Amino acid sequence: MSTDADALAPAQAHRSRKHRRQQKTQEIQIRSTHRRRKVLTRSGVLAGFALAMVVYPIMGTIAPYAGAVEQVTGTASAEAPSTARALLGDGPQLLESELPLPDPDSASAVLAAAQTFTVSANLPDCDPSLGWEGRNGRLTKDSLCSIGGGEQLRNDAAVAFAELNARFKEEFGRDICLSDTYRTLSGQYATKASQGWLAATPGKSVHGWGLAIDLCRTDARGAAKAWLEENGRTWGWVNPGWAKSSKWEPWHWEYLPGTDAMGIYESGYWGAGDVYRSSN
Repeated sequence: MSTDADALAPAQAHRSRKHRRQQKTQEIQIRSTHRRRKVLTRSGVLAGFALAMVVYPIMGTIAPYAGAVEQVTGTASAEAPSTARALLGDGPQLLESELPLPDPDSASAVLAAAQTFTVSANLPDCDPSLGWEGRNGRLTKDSLCSIGGGEQLRNDAAVAFAELNARFKEEFGRDICLSDTYRTLSGQYATKASQGWLAATPGKSVHGWGLAIDLCRTDARGAAKAWLEENGRTWGWVNPGWAKSSKWEPWHWEYLPGTDAMGIYESGYWGAGDVYRSSN
């Protein structure tokens, strides 16, 4: 015969198993909650680290330059300025210029080609602004300037030669060697008598206008001649075409601005009987 205790045993066992299941479920839920909290905590720490180490510095660098395109003068809103322009703006060092770079010989070239000349530091006693006048082989005293060694040239040609000679001296350590420059009319007759067809007709020589030089034979060849060919034109001095063709005179050089202004090689050639006065 069963007792009350035996009847209650299965029910108690059933409640015990149910209780254990509930307890186990609660434990699983608690562990899951802890894991989620750990994950969230770690994620929050990593997110905070990322904000502190990456995002904030980047935003702090970019934010001050927000709208920098609009702030940089001369930049359209649809264009992005260069890094240098965005940081430095339109300072003078960034301005573009179409002006040519300075040429060390530009001042001398202007001096040689200008119609109004100035006194040269290399020939201070010669003043081309005084102008010149006279006939071929008979220029007035004020029209001529001494260039050393007893040689003379018309004042404008003399100043240009002095500049050329100064540069030549820097290159070779000496002056250009000259054998002849300005020739008086009587000197032209003497040259014609001694040199024959090589000499110009007296009264029509470019030497008579103080616009020509004859180099010593040593400077009419070699390194000196090559340097003059390359640099002489800068100061207006050239070995003219006829001296390289119809006559071979590598020693004969002329002041081109002077011969051009007078039209010496044109129909309006100034002969011995013509009196000429510059417009200076």
